[in-house]
Amino acid sequence: MALLPTIGGCGVGASVPGGGPFGAPAESRLLSPFAGQWVFDFEKTLDAQKAGGATDQQVENLRKLYAKNPQIGKMHPDMTITGNEALCAGMPAGEYRFFAMHEHDGKVCGKAWHHEDRFDPGDMSKCYVRLKLDGDRLTFNLRMQEQPDLNDPDLRATLPAEADSSAACDADHPAGSDWSDWTKFVFVRKP
Repeated sequence: MALLPTIGGCGVGASVPGGGPFGAPAESRLLSPFAGQWVFDFEKTLDAQKAGGATDQQVENLRKLYAKNPQIGKMHPDMTITGNEALCAGMPAGEYRFFAMHEHDGKVCGKAWHHEDRFDPGDMSKCYVRLKLDGDRLTFNLRMQEQPDLNDPDLRATLPAEADSSAACDADHPAGSDWSDWTKFVFVRKP
């Protein structure tokens, strides 16, 4: 299990839904339970990563990295989810644009385009995502492909927020060899 220290990131400044390169978010029945403001929880994230197989040393290294370097910000920015868009807090403003979402194994699973800067559409990563609610807690699992394949059919289509079914889900075995391992982040609902 890789511990992805997502540094810096997504921004508070441009917190207008639909203001990025994809336009207005699309409504999604599957994503509607996740709508709202989410605050990243560092300690719960470390606990979840340890429960998922991270070693004590890996967790301690992350704790030290973020304690000694407050200028790098949070491991993941806070998010506001509206429809199929997750707008990230910070400067620059980032986003995830979810598509092909479906349910299986008690989670909502699918894909997302991620922009560290939502106003720089050329700086884009493809992700597989899994979201799960547990009370006021959101578990957000992510694996990322830093350099999307320019022949990826997902780049050439307008993709719906929801997929027809989960039968074709390849999130655990995606095509290509440059995918990160799954990384788990935990958020709590902002009161």
